[in-house]
Amino acid sequence: MDETRDGVIGVWRVSRSGRLMGYLLAAAPAAGALSTWPNALTHPSAQSVRTAAIATAVALAFGLFAWWGLLRVRLELRTDEILMVNPWGTQRLPWSRVAAVSLGNWGARFHTTDGFVFTAYALSDLAGGTRQDDRFAELRRLAETRL
Repeated sequence: MDETRDGVIGVWRVSRSGRLMGYLLAAAPAAGALSTWPNALTHPSAQSVRTAAIATAVALAFGLFAWWGLLRVRLELRTDEILMVNPWGTQRLPWSRVAAVSLGNWGARFHTTDGFVFTAYALSDLAGGTRQDDRFAELRRLAETRL
């Protein structure tokens, strides 16, 4: 990741196992919902349509949760800032405010010059809360060139 494309130095997402969990959380209920609709369409009744609608609503809720909590989460190192897309929000941190980078149990931690700490959860394995030392080594190497 030594190249810079469109101002982006490096991008990290939740680990493969975390993304797989996200896809399964979205796909399994969706498959269940899809299996209820043929019966509702071929033998329409209030009960069969209600069952299919509830299954569809549950599938949409699981899909949204998987996307929001696992699949959209990312960390981008840009030439001018650090972009952290976490489940609860997006933070943009200019490089000029970053004093140090460390690895916590839940991801990369960016320590600012004014004492605040921002955590980028994309570097962690959200499914198990395990550390990602190998991925952090690459992040630290790129961050140290900017600091």
